[in-house]
Amino acid sequence: MLTAATFEFIEDIDRHTESSTLIAAFQKYIGKFGMVYFLMGDPRPPVGPPSERLWATTWPEEWLTRWTDRNYLVVDPVVRKLRMQNFPVRWGPNEPTKDDAGSRILEEAGEFRMSAGLAIPIYSRDGLSVIVSMGAEHYEIGKSEEKCLHMASIFLHARLERLRAKHAVPMRQSRLAPRERECLSWVAAGKTDWEISQILNIAEQTVHEYVQNALVKFGATTRAQAVAIAISTRQIST
Repeated sequence: MLTAATFEFIEDIDRHTESSTLIAAFQKYIGKFGMVYFLMGDPRPPVGPPSERLWATTWPEEWLTRWTDRNYLVVDPVVRKLRMQNFPVRWGPNEPTKDDAGSRILEEAGEFRMSAGLAIPIYSRDGLSVIVSMGAEHYEIGKSEEKCLHMASIFLHARLERLRAKHAVPMRQSRLAPRERECLSWVAAGKTDWEISQILNIAEQTVHEYVQNALVKFGATTRAQAVAIAISTRQIST
């Protein structure tokens, strides 16, 4: 029955032309497995605003706000584990965590009917792209059902990626401030934040902030990517 539901979801996926209806369809689908909520998001170390990293969610607003405001991304044991392996992770009270912070996060999730669940890593050409994490009050599914959820999550990601690209608003070219441009030029030259601080006679933390500002303006996830964008838009030279 659940296998049939999975293929039905996959077969119907291209009929959704809006992200909202696709998210609703996936939520209805995972409900057949006993899952009450899900979230799809970028698990890589934070650079841009949280809103840009969130692909889809049906989490309760209170839990999403708490998880975001307290920066649980950097200590969440499920996220940490998925950064080190390329297969799904079960999470819940019977799955050990390595620290008190991780245990606390899982306990707090239980306040929102997510005492256990399954988290699935989705990969693209650039490596780990997003995580799909599904929560349940009780985890009672087996390996075959996990495979169904894994397959459906891959198709969900592919369709959402196409919809996001289709509806994306073209960004105007972001311009760097003089100090941001100066710091990024030295990053391109291979200098560390400390070395740049000595060259420009400013605090190392200030250098870091200027570089991070440049990453956010460009929507870049790495310094190398920000340098490449700055060069291609003729804001710094090599």
